[in-house]
Amino acid sequence: MTTSAGHVKATASAAAIVRDEQGRVLIVNPVYKERWNLPGGHLEEGEIPTAAVRRELREELGLDLEIGDLLVTAWVTRAEGSHVFYVFDGPQLSPEQQQAISLQKSEIDEVRFCLPEDMSPSMIPPFALAIWRQALAAREEKRAAYLELAL
Repeated sequence: MTTSAGHVKATASAAAIVRDEQGRVLIVNPVYKERWNLPGGHLEEGEIPTAAVRRELREELGLDLEIGDLLVTAWVTRAEGSHVFYVFDGPQLSPEQQQAISLQKSEIDEVRFCLPEDMSPSMIPPFALAIWRQALAAREEKRAAYLELAL
């Protein structure tokens, strides 16, 4: 999508890889989508990605969490327009933090911790699964990654 001035216009969202003590990744089941997602959401006008992901974690989970390094930036071109995904490293939650999760019921139906190898295209859109897997690899390799995907 381009603006009248010919500039590319894209929406953006930010998410975090949040883990438990066993290395499982926290995923959320939004009420407005068919499939699971990482905790996070869309950037508001003028908001930077780290602020957006912290805000979304507070809203969705009731937790104020520190956000780590950027793991992946993914430019996704879809029929409805382009979207930029920012995925950050998040913390490992203590058992107390896990117990303190308070879902925003208007947006999140449930949460679970899942091993990366157990995440399948039936749970997560294939393009998102590619981004998540790249984020997990970037975390292990201690280097950020950039992806361009066309759907």
